[in-house]
Amino acid sequence: MVQVPVDFALQICGLKPSPFKLTRYSLSGWFSPLTHSLYNPQQGAVILKTTRRNCLYAFAFALLTLIFVAEARAQQLSPKLQDAIGHWQVLDSNGRPGGKVETYLKDGMLFGRVTELRPGHSPRDLCEKCSGEFSNKLILGMVLMRDFHPNGADWAEGTVVDPESGKQYQGKIWAVGTGSLHLRGFVGISLLGRTESWIRIP
Repeated sequence: MVQVPVDFALQICGLKPSPFKLTRYSLSGWFSPLTHSLYNPQQGAVILKTTRRNCLYAFAFALLTLIFVAEARAQQLSPKLQDAIGHWQVLDSNGRPGGKVETYLKDGMLFGRVTELRPGHSPRDLCEKCSGEFSNKLILGMVLMRDFHPNGADWAEGTVVDPESGKQYQGKIWAVGTGSLHLRGFVGISLLGRTESWIRIP
């Protein structure tokens, strides 16, 4: 996660790093006048105040910085890695259509959430066989693919949850052209896993 340095943010808000101890900080609502009060421990007098406008500029600058860095990260990915991002129709290992999944980037890693359940299931279905944070949670909207890192032309070292069995697997993802995505789930080593092929939804 990108964080604007504290001293720099203070300067944007009209503050400067000071040897005096910060003993009071008052904030009355997001859009009300913002006041930072720094006190001289010896004199007990206020030495600096900031205006709401300066601090709103600081917030805007921080937001623009986050957007710029996120775009820069996306641009650094190879075309094949970027091809893994999108909306997908899931096909099981037998080629039968399942649910639908959206894959997306977060902090430079690939994640995937359920956008539609497989035929025969209700949007209110819960993951009754799941454990931990997924236990008895709605399958629709569940982030079942997490923390996949770029590894050459593939996404690897992530985890994927099977809502049907409730089991969690290690995973590897790679795009085939721009219209197909392969997901291999396994325990231990990839050779002992199973691969699904997904089709991009226009």
